[in-house]
Amino acid sequence: MKHLTALPLLVPTATICLALVAGESWLLLRSRAEAAQALSALQQKKQERDSLARHSPVLSPESEAAVSTALFSANRALAEWRSLLQGDGAGRLTTPPPVRSIDAFFELTDFIGQLRAKAGQAQVGLRPDENFGFAAHTNEGPAVEQIATIHRQRLAIQYLVETLLESHPQALLAVRRERPKTDAVRDQRYRTDDFFELDRTLSLRQPGLIEGEAFRLEFTGQTEALRLFLNHLGTGCQPVVVRSVEVGPRVADSLTRVPALPSPSAVPVPLVKPGILQFGVILELARLAPNPAAAP
Repeated sequence: MKHLTALPLLVPTATICLALVAGESWLLLRSRAEAAQALSALQQKKQERDSLARHSPVLSPESEAAVSTALFSANRALAEWRSLLQGDGAGRLTTPPPVRSIDAFFELTDFIGQLRAKAGQAQVGLRPDENFGFAAHTNEGPAVEQIATIHRQRLAIQYLVETLLESHPQALLAVRRERPKTDAVRDQRYRTDDFFELDRTLSLRQPGLIEGEAFRLEFTGQTEALRLFLNHLGTGCQPVVVRSVEVGPRVADSLTRVPALPSPSAVPVPLVKPGILQFGVILELARLAPNPAAAP
């Protein structure tokens, strides 16, 4: 009878143990390599941090004061513009609109009479039936749902026309406004000279953020009148954006030629005297929408 020995069992067991040891050694070496790479990357980041810290300038008290002053000025300017766009700026025309249609009619009638008188004082020509964009309401007031829009348009036109009169044009040819969105069916029978349609690609309006109204003024005069008008708008109290300017000759030959005569004061006499041009200017008055922060 043969005796069993443990030798046949030891060989497979030893092989398995060696395999396990070899696997653990490989995992250990791999972990050490990854740890070494991570440590090297960390050291590199620390070196970059130290380098940036050495090169980052420290603000001096004077520089810090200058930065603080500039930031304060920027915040104040932002607050002023925000207040202006919201209709709270100094000099902003914010009289409340009428409640009844008849009150709006009398308001427009007084407005037209006042602007006609101011144009006469400024010696600016007008059409005999000039109504400054409100010919549709010469005999009756606007519909109740239009009163607020008509009131805003009236204030804007008053500001624009008065600014234009200060620029001394020769004549005011037309004032046009956008047709109110609440335009009633009855208004379709009125003359269309009051209205124009703004190209939406020119508009600043953003739904829920920026609202506004656009207007078109047509007038004649020399180039100086246009320059003064735009300058006055740029320094005025209203947020007005010029969207388009058209310039054309009032007559076929817009230049009047005069002979060159000797001047006793040695001041050169121009050979060409500027003539009268016709201008068409489209302007948009912008304002913040109610609760603009809530807009998407």
